[in-house]
Amino acid sequence: MKKRRIRTHHLANIREREQGNARVHPCMSCRSIMVKRATLDLEVSVSTIQCIRIFRELAEEAGWELQRHEGSRLVDRFAIIMPMAQNTRTIGLKVLNGPFRGMELTCWSETRGSSGAVNIASWLVPGGPDEPQFRMLVHHWVARMDRCPWRWTFGERSKVGYLLPVWRQSRRRFSDLGFNTKKSSWPVAAQGDWPGKYRVDESVDSRSALEDE
Repeated sequence: MKKRRIRTHHLANIREREQGNARVHPCMSCRSIMVKRATLDLEVSVSTIQCIRIFRELAEEAGWELQRHEGSRLVDRFAIIMPMAQNTRTIGLKVLNGPFRGMELTCWSETRGSSGAVNIASWLVPGGPDEPQFRMLVHHWVARMDRCPWRWTFGERSKVGYLLPVWRQSRRRFSDLGFNTKKSSWPVAAQGDWPGKYRVDESVDSRSALEDE
């Protein structure tokens, strides 16, 4: 009888601690659902240099201050049996002022198959990539490219891996941004003038900087 009472008392203490922990430490999965993802990775057929150059041109026309950064990151190269981690070089630009302050574009190339490479343009957007002003920027960014960013030639796809899901995934992500990804949709005509209301007035920007000091 004593052993049963001790065991029952022990189980009751465990249940009380679990309930207390649930009150003090709320469910982390519920928090993660409420957090909005602020990054968007786009697989593109244009070079990483062109992606950065066009973004720099748009930013300079809008009067934004930019900070260039270079580095490296680990990516998975898929071999025949298992993926292997390897380092790849990254280049990027960060906006320091204006309505897109804090936004970054980082580009790199990674090998998805046995050979060849796929270029990645990764956007870090405060507020998330669903913001209308970000979509307008991306439309002007794509409209200045010399080829369709979500389409590859037969030779390019065969070199990387013709049946890889990356080709369909790229079209879907551009479609989610409001692009018409059908064959007859290129070239893209950007709607509205750039930079428009997103231009930073130098006098206003210098005045706000003095106020911050």
